[in-house]
Amino acid sequence: MTYGSALEFEGALKRISAQYEEKARPITELPTLRDLRVALNVAAADMRPLVVVRADKAPKRGDLVKLVAELAWEQGRVGHFHFVVLEEEISFEGLVPEEGVHVIQPDPFGLGGTLLASHGLKASSKQLAGVLDEGLKAFTAKAREHDQHVREARRRGIRWETAIPVTDTHGREGPRRRAGRGREGRGRDPRERDGDR
Repeated sequence: MTYGSALEFEGALKRISAQYEEKARPITELPTLRDLRVALNVAAADMRPLVVVRADKAPKRGDLVKLVAELAWEQGRVGHFHFVVLEEEISFEGLVPEEGVHVIQPDPFGLGGTLLASHGLKASSKQLAGVLDEGLKAFTAKAREHDQHVREARRRGIRWETAIPVTDTHGREGPRRRAGRGREGRGRDPRERDGDR
């Protein structure tokens, strides 16, 4: 179906979405990442602060997650954080999170981080809101140039091990590389196959 103008298209979208308004429920769950290793890496890559929620006992952990989830979806906070929930003490470079809620500035390579704001287990909703806001205000997103970032990681010996083995090397192994990659590929027609040379 085509529309004669942007206004007609907008009207159609409003009519279609109105059919589902009564069924739609607001999101209330905390969007968490799988584990600390992945959370640090994703937060570093997305240049977002990481909120670590940690409590050893399930009831208290559930209470903290519920409080943080309510705050995470509020205007001014939604989309600004990544979250991970920890059940026991796990340390990483620069921090051993105590029980409570912590806002972390991940290092550029997702290996560790710096504590920006924190509160223990006995925190009210208002106190946790203050921790999130303080952490967001203290967070600094540092833009990175991709190739330079990768070179620095290689220089430091930093390598990401995937959960599923990578079998496509993108031509980085063996005597020849793909066209457009490295010195060997420069000046070649990218449509030219290796066997045609």
